Amino acid sequence: MKTVFLSFVALGLIGASPARADTVRLSVGQKLQRFSLLTPGAHRYMRYLVNKDGSRQLVDIWDRRVSFAPEPDGSGQGMHIVQRWDRADKSSVLIQDSWFEPGTFRPLTHVRRTEKGGKTTLWGFRFTPTAVVGLPSLAGNERADFSMAQSEPHYNFEYDMELLQTLPLAAGRTFDIPFYDAGIDSKPDRYRFTVAGSARVTGPEGRPIDCWLVTADYNTGKVQSRFWFAKKGQQLLREEEPMDDGRILLKVLLPPEPLDEGPA
Repeated sequence: MKTVFLSFVALGLIGASPARADTVRLSVGQKLQRFSLLTPGAHRYMRYLVNKDGSRQLVDIWDRRVSFAPEPDGSGQGMHIVQRWDRADKSSVLIQDSWFEPGTFRPLTHVRRTEKGGKTTLWGFRFTPTAVVGLPSLAGNERADFSMAQSEPHYNFEYDMELLQTLPLAAGRTFDIPFYDAGIDSKPDRYRFTVAGSARVTGPEGRPIDCWLVTADYNTGKVQSRFWFAKKGQQLLREEEPMDDGRILLKVLLPPEPLDEGPA
């Protein structure tokens, strides 16, 4: 399994030994040192499986759009991120629409819309200091009565890759982050993301791109995901997740589309 993956991505680790060991414990509401790296615009990712026989299977395309605009309730300037996940087999579309406090990434609201089998499911939530609760004002919200208590505020887990982009990534550094995936029954928790070292991945032009390699075990004691963030700009370029059946799930950044780049 490891051999198949390494031969495909042409990955070379450099300086993998941690330069120092330190832990940064994040708390929701604090200013994030590199928040300015999260700029307005669209990014798209393709997720696909590498099967044990070496074949590939497309899973879906993720469209993630960041903007800064007045919040819907008029309370001030907010950060707005909208995701759209299109399944390759056209079986479903997932749209997630979320608002945050600029500079801190403090989550405010999260709306999840799923279109599947001719049916639309709508979930909506608000993050408060003590709980994540349903939005009763959202028409059709199937989770209007939802409530999950928090011993401390948590970040929105649906945006881990954007949050990691805003952190001071450095070799050997671990980030202890409170996360919660709104609407699920599992309780909010803290998760550790470790910068395992430096790495190089091959870019679309065949040139190596220097990256930070970040790993996460999601409290299992075993690495479950690996992320490659470009050192310049800290944009996520690739994520790898081994599956229980021996396949590997990959997420890779797609090049911009003509409409994203604007007029020539």
